[in-house]
Amino acid sequence: MHSINEHSTKVFQHLLSLMSKGYLKLDNTSGTFMPVIVERVFTHSGFEEVYSVSHYGKQNGDLMADPDMTFGLKESKFYPLSFRNDYVGVDQEVIRDREAAAPQINLKLQHELTEFADQWLQNIVDQQKLSIQR
Repeated sequence: MHSINEHSTKVFQHLLSLMSKGYLKLDNTSGTFMPVIVERVFTHSGFEEVYSVSHYGKQNGDLMADPDMTFGLKESKFYPLSFRNDYVGVDQEVIRDREAAAPQINLKLQHELTEFADQWLQNIVDQQKLSIQR
């Protein structure tokens, strides 16, 4: 499986350092951009922790993920595990049958989500005005 790149890992670690009691809502833009939500969400065999990074909007009073991604932490590396965007009806899981003896891993999807996550995490840095050294 592919992990996010070194710079994205620094961004992720910075976001985790800002968390309080397993949760972070970061909004340095006074509503110009959607806040970033980071949560420790569940455990997953093979990973030390699993985190969710999300933007949420509202449609007809309902919270809508735009997007929501989960990342598994293993040996100081973060691996994208899922992607969800409610506005376009997309919900993708990298690992199917997680509890099975031999779970199925969609490596192509996992690679695509890694590339997206690297770009998205840089967008978060830019939009939220974070100081992360390259």
